Amino acid sequence: MPDIRWGAAGELSRADSWGSPVPSARLAPCPFAPKASSRAWCGRSAVSTLEVPGVPAAPLSYREAWALIEARGQSILPDLARVEALVELLDHPQATYPTLQIAGTNGKSSTARIIGAVLAAHGLTAGVYTSPHLQSIRERYLLAGPVTEPSGAAGVLLDAIPPDEFAALVQYLLPFVELVEERTGQRVTYFELTTVLAFEWMATHSVNAGIYEAGMGGAWDATNVVPSSVAVLTHVAVDHAAMLGPTPLDNAREKVGIIKPGASVVSTVQDPDVGQLVSATAADAGANLVVMGRDFHLRADELALRGRLITVEGPAGGIYEEVFLPLLGHHQAVNATLALAACEELIGRPLDAGAVEAGLASVTSPGRMEVVAREPVVVLDGAHNPEAAAALGRALQETFGRRERTFVISIFEDKDIEGMLAALLPSATRTIFTRNSNPRAAAPEALAEVATRLGFKSELVEPLAEAIETGRRAAGEHGIVVVTGSLATAGEARTLLVGPVE
Repeated sequence: MPDIRWGAAGELSRADSWGSPVPSARLAPCPFAPKASSRAWCGRSAVSTLEVPGVPAAPLSYREAWALIEARGQSILPDLARVEALVELLDHPQATYPTLQIAGTNGKSSTARIIGAVLAAHGLTAGVYTSPHLQSIRERYLLAGPVTEPSGAAGVLLDAIPPDEFAALVQYLLPFVELVEERTGQRVTYFELTTVLAFEWMATHSVNAGIYEAGMGGAWDATNVVPSSVAVLTHVAVDHAAMLGPTPLDNAREKVGIIKPGASVVSTVQDPDVGQLVSATAADAGANLVVMGRDFHLRADELALRGRLITVEGPAGGIYEEVFLPLLGHHQAVNATLALAACEELIGRPLDAGAVEAGLASVTSPGRMEVVAREPVVVLDGAHNPEAAAALGRALQETFGRRERTFVISIFEDKDIEGMLAALLPSATRTIFTRNSNPRAAAPEALAEVATRLGFKSELVEPLAEAIETGRRAAGEHGIVVVTGSLATAGEARTLLVGPVE
């Protein structure tokens, strides 16, 4: 596997398994890279493309490419066999740039986006791969890069993969996918294909760093073939209990699987038994573990207008005082602290304070305590487990005080509905249960039954659009409408209230 090293001025050098530089003649331009891009190199051996038949002559449209991926469904196979076979055929595109990997129960997407923005503010190009998406599959693929503002100040540009580039990459990968399916006798899953597309896409753009959010668990997650030099662990609670187990420790046993030998591990404060597991796993792997509250710190966190004002001390000694973070909720201050620590561990030194300020100022996290309308205020949040629901309740109380809150809720039927409602409903003045369009959505009647058992009144309104309008009328100009229960609910609401992104 190629060895990737940081060189002078943040550049990368690539060496083969013998430590010799790879001649540039061995690097082939990707046949489907955007022609206008001077950075469009696959960074892999040209001979690997000869191992499978050529791609179809007729180009796929973006809609066709998306439909081909959606047709694979949401099945999960808990092993890496198909992904490992794919990246072997592709000559390991995920190994041509430094990588960070993020696992945990909540906060992974926000943390990934913050890391990307901060690295971009330091002049680096970062690829960011997150899941699931809210409105468009292209949201999973973000390129963060430095720009100069009209004022002359340094800024950050965060762009989703263009539709034609997405379609071309899907078409390029299909013959490899078919060959792997032929050889293994197993179907490459939706998430495996979208993840390998991210590997290839980032290599095509010669990113300085690739940031990968684990989709579920860690050890057998498709992202876990990246040779991550930095592993980031957000707080581990319980989600996907049928797959990961009923306790935080059960979940953690899968999530610590992202820790690689000799890597840096950046962890928030965990439950005691989870913390012990993280420490033991890092020690066994010879990894360097830095823990929030011990090796790096959130020194101050205050509510500010449309965000937070935070002071962070990093593990490399950097101190970033009273920096504005345009995200709501204390949990986002924790995510930002993890992100800054991860950036220090990747770069190996304190960060530039001005770049930290510019990077954090550029951060967005759609569908996470996101205000999308006013009079009344409408908040979208993708909380989909009890821990996230509790964090939402605390953030609403801190941000909006005692203002009346109407909740519009749709939850997937395979989630911990009782645990979520027990955390959410004490914050609600009025509750409306509805149903998003995902087949996994629980019936509103089932949600109402649980609410009644918990001692809360509710009403039922379908579809989601009508439920939101009912909530807005009930809230009046001075109330708050909170649309939550799943990322699918938040995404559909965002399309209704902000507009489609396609």
